[in-house]
Amino acid sequence: MIGKKKHSVNMMFTVLLLGIFAMAAIFVAVMGARVYANSAEKMHANFDTRTSLVYLSEKIRTSQSDHFSVKNLDDGTTALVLQEQVGETIYESWIFVANERLCEITVAQGDKVLPGIAQQIMDLKSFEATIHDHGVEIVVETLSGDLDFTYIHGRTNL
Repeated sequence: MIGKKKHSVNMMFTVLLLGIFAMAAIFVAVMGARVYANSAEKMHANFDTRTSLVYLSEKIRTSQSDHFSVKNLDDGTTALVLQEQVGETIYESWIFVANERLCEITVAQGDKVLPGIAQQIMDLKSFEATIHDHGVEIVVETLSGDLDFTYIHGRTNL
């Protein structure tokens, strides 16, 4: 009888040890999934922030003109406006945020800007452009609320 009792205790100890191991394995897997999800979310937000800043910076840097301004659309939305002259016509590229999307539309100077037909570039909560003596400061906010900024030095007479 003592042998059966010893065998039962050994079996109970083994089952208990296996249960503790299984719980520890599940805990580690859940914690790993949380860390991965958090890292993926931060990488996505960082990608959105950096991509929008690079897009805006390159639009300004590749512009053939030194004429930049900040104007308002009819609904009060602030837009960065870049002017280019092609032949005798001056075109304006309006870059703004509408419905949490970074948008761009190019029209001939003086034409009405229709935000509804603008090219949607990417998700973005807001962006603000401030023109200074020697460049343009851009501040962006992603949908997740992350803020970032850049300063683009202009040509000699921005």
